[in-house]
Amino acid sequence: MFKKRITPFACVVVSFLVCITTVVATLSISSVGDKQEVNENRLESAELGSYKDLITLIGNDKDRYEKLSTMIAMIEGYYVHGYDENEIWQEMYRTLARTLGDDYSQYLTAEEYNSLVDSADGDFVGIGVHASYDIDTHGIYIFGVIPDSPAEKAGLLKGDIVINVEGIKASEETYYDMLDAVRGVAGTDVNITVLRGEEKIDFVINRQAVQSENVLYQKLENNVAYIRILSFADTRVSEEFVQIIALAQSEKCDKFIFDVRNNGGGYLDEILAVLDILLPEGPIINIVDKNGTTQTHKSDANCIKGEMVVLCNGDTASAAELFTAALRDYNLAKLVGHTTFGKGTMQTTRLLSDGSALKLSVAFYNPPSNVSYDKTGIKPDYEVSLTEYWENRYFKMPVEEDTQLQKAIELLNSK
Repeated sequence: MFKKRITPFACVVVSFLVCITTVVATLSISSVGDKQEVNENRLESAELGSYKDLITLIGNDKDRYEKLSTMIAMIEGYYVHGYDENEIWQEMYRTLARTLGDDYSQYLTAEEYNSLVDSADGDFVGIGVHASYDIDTHGIYIFGVIPDSPAEKAGLLKGDIVINVEGIKASEETYYDMLDAVRGVAGTDVNITVLRGEEKIDFVINRQAVQSENVLYQKLENNVAYIRILSFADTRVSEEFVQIIALAQSEKCDKFIFDVRNNGGGYLDEILAVLDILLPEGPIINIVDKNGTTQTHKSDANCIKGEMVVLCNGDTASAAELFTAALRDYNLAKLVGHTTFGKGTMQTTRLLSDGSALKLSVAFYNPPSNVSYDKTGIKPDYEVSLTEYWENRYFKMPVEEDTQLQKAIELLNSK
């Protein structure tokens, strides 16, 4: 997938892969992070045969009954253009969820729900690059190529700028058209033109299933491990994290910078598994439902040792905020960057009888301190800004220009 840069820090991992994302990812697909609930728990409700049957749901309210009956009668008797009854229903479902006034509760059609479930497994049909919209060239800047992907095999490189896909020239207006053009059936070809320096190069790349890459690692000077977690919205994140930690430790790293800037969150099971590696014995998360009942998930005593810093910003949200808050609450890490997004509610997605689904906020989740950051965010220990220029070009910013990363390095090297 690609994800367009909407705000200065909205550059999250984006790949030429097929998946559905939201502006801020939910903490989990199900309220307890169990994907089986999504796939198995169906609401066994009867299908209403006609939109007129809606009045049976409000028959005990005379005023609402008469109002709706009159509207339906007027539509059936006088509306001149005709109408699609199914579309009326779909819009009613959307409106019911939307009028809750909650940004994270929504109705999903069967197609939207299936795309959401498919994206959870981390395997997508595409070419396999991390990329973002580039305001300088109006193309798609590739800031990473997934190992063993079709893109790597075809010869795409970090720094290439995609300027044409299947005859569609890159621009802000054609951005999403280019995304659609890249997607397709495994085994089929896509024609892409990239700008490499001043040279234009054409590629024919065979689309294949690509395993996503969510955790990136680089060893810095003085045994500092820089670990960037792009997202927790993949069932392989914790597995990747374990492998990266093991690699860093094998290379004698004993200082860690965890970068969760622009990380929109993900699945409960993944963030719990990741934090269990980092935290000592004690609470990881406190889940509080509408009745005030609290469920606490705990870590065991096994954890890595070392100095830590977390990089965060205004697009660090949901599960990424829990990651940030948990390391802070245990006094394991200093925080550098900007105040986080402020999403402290959990959603569950329930499959409905016709294959559609309702995603609903069902609980607050609090960090180990049990102090909610919902709607307030987490303030860093060190407020550090990027220059205006690099705020808009975060995805291609050199290490030496990253003032937030440089502050993190300074803090670790001063100990």
